[in-house]
Amino acid sequence: MPVVRISEELFEEVKKYAEPLVDNFETALWKALRKNDLPQPTARARKAKSRAIGEVTNAADFWKPILNVLVARGGQAERQDVHSDIERRMKDRFKQGDLELNRDGTLKWSKQVDYQRLAMAQEGLLRKDSPRGKWEITENGRQWLVNH
Repeated sequence: MPVVRISEELFEEVKKYAEPLVDNFETALWKALRKNDLPQPTARARKAKSRAIGEVTNAADFWKPILNVLVARGGQAERQDVHSDIERRMKDRFKQGDLELNRDGTLKWSKQVDYQRLAMAQEGLLRKDSPRGKWEITENGRQWLVNH
């Protein structure tokens, strides 16, 4: 693996994109590089209001894309891979409110994907006992996908 030296200034900039306990430097750098692929949050959204100002995607509208991502990845995937694939698949369908920031600095759509993972696990579509950070579809999840 090549070694690259970077300035403190660049390192601090890339850190802004890192999610604690999830991202390493490389994944944070990819997030920073991809930031221009999506419409940027508005200045008002950057203030991190507690509620979305704009309209957001219906929570249930994330279920089918999440399940499709897992099937495409062989039935299981790491959280960050699911998020990357959802971002790529849905970026043209995100509503303005989805692109606003939560208080913790995460995008609303990203947090919603995590919430829907929990809801889908409660419904039996995803395994509840998967290791931390790994998402796995169940047979019920595969059947739900066929029916919807």
